[in-house]
Amino acid sequence: MRFSKKEIWVKPFSEKVAKRVKRIPTGELDLWTDQALIELGRCLANYTRNRDVYYLNEALNGAEALHAVIDELHNRAVQK
Repeated sequence: MRFSKKEIWVKPFSEKVAKRVKRIPTGELDLWTDQALIELGRCLANYTRNRDVYYLNEALNGAEALHAVIDELHNRAVQK
C-alpha cells in the first residue's frame, strides 16, 4: 500500500545550459555567481521602475543560468 507518490524532479534549466556549465572551472563559476546576482538585482530594479517585460525575461534567463551554476557547484562540492 502506497500513501504518497514520489514525483520525479525536473530541472528548471536545460541540459544545454548544464553541459556548458560543467566545462567551466570552479573558480570562474564562483566569480560568475557574484556577477549574476548583481545583474539579477539590476534587472528586477529596472522592471519595477519601467514595468518592461524585457527585464523580467532577462531576469528569468539569468536566474535559470544561476540555478544551473549553483547546482553544478553543489555537485562538485558533494563529490569531493
